[in-house]
Amino acid sequence: MLRKHCNRWLLIVVCVLLLSACIPYSFSPPKEVHIDPGDSVSQAQIAVDTEGVSHIVGVVDDRIVYYRTRYGEPIITATFTMSGSGTDWKQYSPGIAVTDNRTAYLVWIEQRGGPEKFACYRALTYVPPIGGWTKYCNPLDGNIQTTGNVKVIARGDKAYAVYDRMYTGDSNGRIGELMYKELTNPSITGHVHWYTEYFETGFIYSLDLGIDSLGYLHVGFHDNYTYTGSPPFTKRISLHSNASVNASNDMAQHWFIYEGNELDEVVPVSLSFHLDSADVERVALASISQGSPTIDLIYIDSCVADGCTDQNSHLVELPSSWDTYSAISDVEILGIDRTLYLSFIGDDYTTPNVQVYLKEAYLSSGPKQISEDLDSSKWKLEMTAVNNREPSWPLTLPATAWIESIELPFSGVYQHKYIAYDGWDVNTMVFQGTCVTSTRYGDIHSNGNYFSGVWEFCGETWFTTQAWTNQLPLIMK
Repeated sequence: MLRKHCNRWLLIVVCVLLLSACIPYSFSPPKEVHIDPGDSVSQAQIAVDTEGVSHIVGVVDDRIVYYRTRYGEPIITATFTMSGSGTDWKQYSPGIAVTDNRTAYLVWIEQRGGPEKFACYRALTYVPPIGGWTKYCNPLDGNIQTTGNVKVIARGDKAYAVYDRMYTGDSNGRIGELMYKELTNPSITGHVHWYTEYFETGFIYSLDLGIDSLGYLHVGFHDNYTYTGSPPFTKRISLHSNASVNASNDMAQHWFIYEGNELDEVVPVSLSFHLDSADVERVALASISQGSPTIDLIYIDSCVADGCTDQNSHLVELPSSWDTYSAISDVEILGIDRTLYLSFIGDDYTTPNVQVYLKEAYLSSGPKQISEDLDSSKWKLEMTAVNNREPSWPLTLPATAWIESIELPFSGVYQHKYIAYDGWDVNTMVFQGTCVTSTRYGDIHSNGNYFSGVWEFCGETWFTTQAWTNQLPLIMK
């Protein structure tokens, strides 16, 4: 009898240990983001700080707004100002990043009564100074015009912005210079790539940023360039870094990876870092090339982060069903230690419509379909690294999120879903609703331990965050 009780007790202990190894969290109830009751926040971007607080930037009535929250209710909000008003006075294209000291860095574009565009930034300390933060543009580039490319990124105690300078030698609105500024030390400013120094002008289809473990900025982009300022244009992809610079702080580490008109400018490039087998850090850039009018190919080009030596171009292996037809509409890479994960939205005609897939980028094994077999449109694929919170399983997982949309029959109404995949083969439908407009926008971020997201639905921005189940009034599974 004692043996039977002991066995039962052992079984209970084993079950408890197995359950404790699971991720003990869900997502907070979706919450609409408003600066003032009844307004509509658009173009939202999100960054999560070291304490799990989410920092959101967006646009309300052509003005940049800031919203800080833990589980959805505002902790603090701010609206930025301009000296004039009217349809030609507007701020848009916001971005946000947060350093480990919890300072939020905002960037945006603004127009001041005319067609000219200017790149702006602001640093918001976690505790506002006496009198509050300054709420107008701090120019990234003085009164020099931009075509509209501006991005920001942070890691550890470093934050950088990348922005372009318009080429004003003609009326084509092309780029003459791509610049960077270290926002945590604004005196450090230099060129990412100086087009006119090489008698070029350019146009950027997409660009992505990353900061390596030593604090250096890496910029990967897909552009076209010309020596004449007019067509024909030549497409190319390239990687640049301030791991080495010249006397003017211009980036001196450059790799012009490939040029050719088969590069697909519709699918944005994706940049990440990973370790090789000797634990040397590498920077990688994913892009799409059209092998034929019906076949898209995924390439990952990588080199050693410090020096860009050992350059390698890798064609991602996909199953034979992708050899005759493949349409890829989005791609993301994410490095975690020695593994580089790849997710993509694609269609090989073997499943209903497009699906979302995940695989280890350098392995020959086929991708895993992580979306359900639904005939739905899928957009805005994002990946971020999230730590498992159970100390006995100290794993970091590739969390993936995307938007799905289905037009309901005979109604003109769309059913929208926001899906998160946790890397443990678990999909969570974070949000579902119906609307007469199609939703195509969302953003996620994690600082490792906390994972949050924002998305648009019916003209409103919504928010949710990962949380321990005992912290939530409502658990969504």
